[in-house]
Amino acid sequence: MTMVQRILVGIDTSPQSQLALTKAITIAVEQNATLDIVTVINTEKFIGVTQGPMGFGATTPQSLNELTAGLKANLATARQQAVAAGVNDVRVHLHSGNSKLLLATTLPERYGTDLIVVGATGLNNVARVLIGSNAAYVIRNATCDTLVVRTDANQRPVTLPKRSTRRL
Repeated sequence: MTMVQRILVGIDTSPQSQLALTKAITIAVEQNATLDIVTVINTEKFIGVTQGPMGFGATTPQSLNELTAGLKANLATARQQAVAAGVNDVRVHLHSGNSKLLLATTLPERYGTDLIVVGATGLNNVARVLIGSNAAYVIRNATCDTLVVRTDANQRPVTLPKRSTRRL
Protein backbone atom coordinates (compact mmCIF):
# COMPACT_ATOMS: atom_id res chain seq x y z
CA MET A 1 0.00 0.00 0.00
CA THR A 2 1.20 3.47 -0.86
CA MET A 3 1.84 5.74 2.09
CA VAL A 4 -0.33 8.81 2.39
CA GLN A 5 1.85 11.90 2.67
CA ARG A 6 -0.65 14.74 2.86
CA ILE A 7 -4.22 14.65 4.16
CA LEU A 8 -6.81 17.40 3.76
CA VAL A 9 -9.75 17.32 6.17
CA GLY A 10 -12.64 19.72 5.79
CA ILE A 11 -14.24 20.78 9.06
CA ASP A 12 -16.99 23.03 10.28
CA THR A 13 -18.73 22.92 13.65
CA SER A 14 -20.87 19.85 12.95
CA PRO A 15 -20.56 16.48 14.70
CA GLN A 16 -19.90 14.91 11.30
CA SER A 17 -16.83 17.02 10.75
CA GLN A 18 -15.53 16.16 14.22
CA LEU A 19 -15.71 12.47 13.25
CA ALA A 20 -13.83 13.27 10.05
CA LEU A 21 -11.18 15.19 11.99
CA THR A 22 -10.69 12.29 14.41
CA LYS A 23 -10.25 9.82 11.53
CA ALA A 24 -7.90 12.16 9.66
CA ILE A 25 -5.77 12.58 12.79
CA THR A 26 -5.58 8.80 13.26
CA ILE A 27 -4.49 8.28 9.65
CA ALA A 28 -1.97 11.14 9.82
CA VAL A 29 -0.37 9.64 12.93
CA GLU A 30 -0.28 6.12 11.44
CA GLN A 31 1.16 7.34 8.12
CA ASN A 32 3.30 10.19 9.55
CA ALA A 33 1.50 12.46 7.09
CA THR A 34 1.05 16.20 6.96
CA LEU A 35 -2.47 17.19 8.02
CA ASP A 36 -4.17 20.20 6.44
CA ILE A 37 -7.25 21.16 8.45
CA VAL A 38 -9.49 23.37 6.32
CA THR A 39 -12.58 25.43 7.01
CA VAL A 40 -14.34 27.21 4.19
CA ILE A 41 -16.70 30.13 4.63
CA ASN A 42 -19.10 29.46 1.78
CA THR A 43 -19.48 33.02 0.53
CA GLU A 44 -22.15 31.97 -1.96
CA LYS A 45 -24.53 31.75 1.01
CA PHE A 46 -24.09 35.47 1.70
CA ILE A 47 -26.15 37.38 -0.83
CA GLY A 48 -24.82 40.71 0.31
CA VAL A 49 -23.09 42.31 3.22
CA THR A 50 -24.97 45.32 4.52
CA GLN A 51 -24.13 48.01 7.03
CA GLY A 52 -27.30 47.62 9.06
CA PRO A 53 -29.03 44.74 10.82
CA MET A 54 -31.61 44.53 8.03
CA GLY A 55 -31.17 44.47 4.30
CA PHE A 56 -31.18 42.22 1.29
CA GLY A 57 -28.29 40.10 2.49
CA ALA A 58 -29.18 40.44 6.17
CA THR A 59 -25.52 39.81 6.94
CA THR A 60 -23.60 42.56 8.61
CA PRO A 61 -19.84 42.99 8.62
CA GLN A 62 -20.01 42.45 12.38
CA SER A 63 -21.79 39.10 12.04
CA LEU A 64 -19.28 38.02 9.39
CA ASN A 65 -16.42 39.00 11.73
CA GLU A 66 -18.02 37.01 14.57
CA LEU A 67 -18.43 34.00 12.27
CA THR A 68 -14.79 34.25 11.19
CA ALA A 69 -13.57 34.51 14.79
CA GLY A 70 -15.60 31.45 15.80
CA LEU A 71 -14.28 29.42 12.88
CA LYS A 72 -10.69 30.45 13.64
CA ALA A 73 -11.17 29.32 17.24
CA ASN A 74 -12.57 26.01 15.98
CA LEU A 75 -9.50 25.58 13.75
CA ALA A 76 -7.17 26.32 16.66
CA THR A 77 -8.92 23.69 18.78
CA ALA A 78 -8.66 21.17 15.93
CA ARG A 79 -4.94 21.92 15.57
CA GLN A 80 -4.39 21.38 19.29
CA GLN A 81 -6.26 18.07 19.08
CA ALA A 82 -4.05 16.90 16.21
CA VAL A 83 -0.80 17.95 17.90
CA ALA A 84 -1.85 16.29 21.17
CA ALA A 85 -2.55 13.05 19.27
CA GLY A 86 0.95 13.07 17.79
CA VAL A 87 0.60 14.58 14.31
CA ASN A 88 4.00 16.13 13.55
CA ASP A 89 2.99 18.53 10.77
CA VAL A 90 -0.40 20.23 11.19
CA ARG A 91 -1.49 23.21 9.13
CA VAL A 92 -4.78 25.06 9.50
CA HIS A 93 -6.42 27.08 6.77
CA LEU A 94 -9.46 29.36 6.65
CA HIS A 95 -10.71 30.06 3.13
CA SER A 96 -13.74 31.75 1.66
CA GLY A 97 -15.48 30.83 -1.55
CA ASN A 98 -17.32 27.84 -2.94
CA SER A 99 -16.66 25.12 -0.36
CA LYS A 100 -17.39 22.28 -2.80
CA LEU A 101 -14.89 23.47 -5.41
CA LEU A 102 -12.24 24.37 -2.86
CA LEU A 103 -12.42 21.02 -1.05
CA ALA A 104 -12.68 18.87 -4.18
CA THR A 105 -10.12 20.37 -6.52
CA THR A 106 -8.55 23.76 -5.77
CA LEU A 107 -7.05 23.07 -2.35
CA PRO A 108 -5.96 19.46 -2.98
CA GLU A 109 -4.08 20.66 -6.06
CA ARG A 110 -2.55 23.58 -4.16
CA TYR A 111 -1.45 21.46 -1.17
CA GLY A 112 -0.49 18.25 -3.01
CA THR A 113 -3.15 16.25 -1.16
CA ASP A 114 -3.11 12.43 -1.34
CA LEU A 115 -6.30 11.89 0.69
CA ILE A 116 -9.35 14.06 1.35
CA VAL A 117 -11.35 13.26 4.49
CA VAL A 118 -14.88 14.64 4.93
CA GLY A 119 -17.78 13.87 7.18
CA ALA A 120 -20.99 12.41 5.84
CA THR A 121 -23.58 15.07 5.22
CA GLY A 122 -25.53 16.54 8.07
CA LEU A 123 -28.25 17.85 5.79
CA ASN A 124 -31.76 16.48 5.69
CA ASN A 125 -33.11 15.07 2.41
CA VAL A 126 -34.85 18.28 1.32
CA ALA A 127 -31.79 20.46 1.92
CA ARG A 128 -29.55 17.90 0.22
CA VAL A 129 -31.70 18.08 -2.93
CA LEU A 130 -31.79 21.88 -2.90
CA ILE A 131 -28.16 22.68 -2.14
CA GLY A 132 -26.35 19.36 -2.39
CA SER A 133 -23.80 17.84 -0.10
CA ASN A 134 -20.12 18.80 0.02
CA ALA A 135 -19.23 15.13 0.56
CA ALA A 136 -21.14 14.03 -2.54
CA TYR A 137 -19.52 16.73 -4.66
CA VAL A 138 -16.03 15.91 -3.40
CA ILE A 139 -16.53 12.21 -4.12
CA ARG A 140 -17.61 12.95 -7.69
CA ASN A 141 -14.96 15.55 -8.50
CA ALA A 142 -11.78 14.97 -6.48
CA THR A 143 -8.73 13.74 -8.34
CA CYS A 144 -7.29 11.98 -5.29
CA ASP A 145 -8.68 9.40 -2.86
CA THR A 146 -11.58 10.52 -0.69
CA LEU A 147 -12.76 9.08 2.60
CA VAL A 148 -16.29 9.87 3.78
CA VAL A 149 -16.44 9.18 7.50
CA ARG A 150 -19.54 7.44 8.82
CA THR A 151 -18.06 5.62 11.84
CA ASP A 152 -16.44 6.55 15.12
CA ALA A 153 -12.82 5.87 16.10
CA ASN A 154 -13.75 2.25 16.91
CA GLN A 155 -15.35 1.70 13.49
CA ARG A 156 -18.87 1.65 14.94
CA PRO A 157 -21.58 3.27 12.81
CA VAL A 158 -22.71 6.60 14.16
CA THR A 159 -26.22 7.92 13.86
CA LEU A 160 -26.22 11.69 14.00
CA PRO A 161 -29.21 13.99 13.80
CA LYS A 162 -29.81 15.49 10.38
CA ARG A 163 -30.10 19.26 10.19
CA SER A 164 -31.12 21.59 7.42
CA THR A 165 -28.29 23.98 8.32
CA ARG A 166 -24.92 23.84 10.02
CA ARG A 167 -24.17 25.37 13.38
CA LEU A 168 -21.79 28.26 13.06
